Amino acid sequence: MSETLADTLFAQFSQGRTPDQSDFNASKMFSLLEDPFGIWCGFHAPPQEAVVEQNRYENLKVRTDRHSRDEWIKQHFPGVVFISATSDEQRFKATLQAMADGQPAIVNASLWNLPKNVYGAINLLQKCEGGKSIFGNYYYRIVQFKRAHDLKEHYALQVSLLNLILADIQQFTPRYTRVELKGKTVDVDYTEHAERLTRELAYFRAIRDGQVKPEAHKPPKAAASPWRIYANKVVAQSKDLQMLPHLSTEMRQCLKIYGMFNTDDVAKAGLPKLQSILEEPYATEAYYNALAYLHNKPVLRQAGHFPPPDKKHNLYFDFEATETFTKDNISFVYLIGIWDKEENKYVSFVAKTPQEEIKIFEQFYDYIKEPADTVLYHWTEYEVKKMRKLAAEHKEDADKLNLLVSLCHDLKVSVNNAFYLPAPSFSLKAAAPAFGFHWRQDDCGAMDSMVYFTQWLKTGQEELLQKVLMYNEDDCKAMLFLEDKLKNAEVLKF
Repeated sequence: MSETLADTLFAQFSQGRTPDQSDFNASKMFSLLEDPFGIWCGFHAPPQEAVVEQNRYENLKVRTDRHSRDEWIKQHFPGVVFISATSDEQRFKATLQAMADGQPAIVNASLWNLPKNVYGAINLLQKCEGGKSIFGNYYYRIVQFKRAHDLKEHYALQVSLLNLILADIQQFTPRYTRVELKGKTVDVDYTEHAERLTRELAYFRAIRDGQVKPEAHKPPKAAASPWRIYANKVVAQSKDLQMLPHLSTEMRQCLKIYGMFNTDDVAKAGLPKLQSILEEPYATEAYYNALAYLHNKPVLRQAGHFPPPDKKHNLYFDFEATETFTKDNISFVYLIGIWDKEENKYVSFVAKTPQEEIKIFEQFYDYIKEPADTVLYHWTEYEVKKMRKLAAEHKEDADKLNLLVSLCHDLKVSVNNAFYLPAPSFSLKAAAPAFGFHWRQDDCGAMDSMVYFTQWLKTGQEELLQKVLMYNEDDCKAMLFLEDKLKNAEVLKF
């Protein structure tokens, strides 16, 4: 009888097919909220424009999280059944059969409701007494595991959708879905999210059916893989208003109402017109950034902030830090890289363990022979904040760390105070390429470098460390490159 029930449910909720692009996978909720243009591309962009970029960081995190999760489930749910299947169809069938058999806990479950165009994967289905479902005098509830300290909006919507799929299948609606976060458990009441969930699913259908075309983000991350490169190109070539820093969605919409659809329109409109539409400083910012694009030159914002102080020793430095992959790991700075301008060379200090972190800062300090004649250039305040935090934790090294801080000069602040740039933001990854700088590796960014470093520690393969060092070296050299370009650039003055 149970086999017949499972077969009946499979036929009803599969509708004689498997999930395809027209169906919404609950795991895509984050993309729907944060990268809807990427979803639009999946339906409407030329397929040949898709470029899959491997996310090594996410892949490592998922593998690590899955192992930790499975070990936790085995300890807390004796007799748990792990669904193993070679196809999506078999996984759904096996899930239904396990539910019909009344298994106490089911891991790696898959549930579909293809008549409603939704489906998703579930970490754990827990059998509960006290309610009558299609399976008998019991029902299942969902337990999802998230690697975060707090419940995020897309988590709540995701589990609420999964709960509704489960409710349709078992003909019993659990009010709460459990989410296991780092250090705490949260029960999500799906009734609190039902209205928002309905709106978001309608938004997905509108995107899918071509009724809505969402905005892309700012380059260099205008969309997520596999549409990042395509989206960057579309935004730049169309001179989209996203190319202007600081403007909100509402501000861009206001400009469009007044007939300004790209950066050229903004530049030609004139400052008085923009000031009648936008508040300050956004009107001035938008106008002069648009002029920078129109003339492909930096616009001088205010004299006296650039070039930065030049001393006998000019060092451009950058940190690389780990992130915790398991609850036992500790985040620490594992690499300090320096581009020594006068010596024309790259210098690096590497820590293999959290205990070695303070040692590489001591090496950093020892590298500086004449502090009074040295300036340390960095981009953003992260490095200074980190050294101040370490100084508070390591009293014996506080004087050295505070001296390093005193030598620091945030190059981003100098550039931002002095210029409007033909760039979508003042991030180094946006500003340096606007003047022709290119990182040498396409497969090693900040998050990738964490993974390569972790793999190097495990395997000892020197080429992995070299990839990390090359990425860090390029970060350091990008600062000097941009500084030199701006020192010698022909600028517009107003």
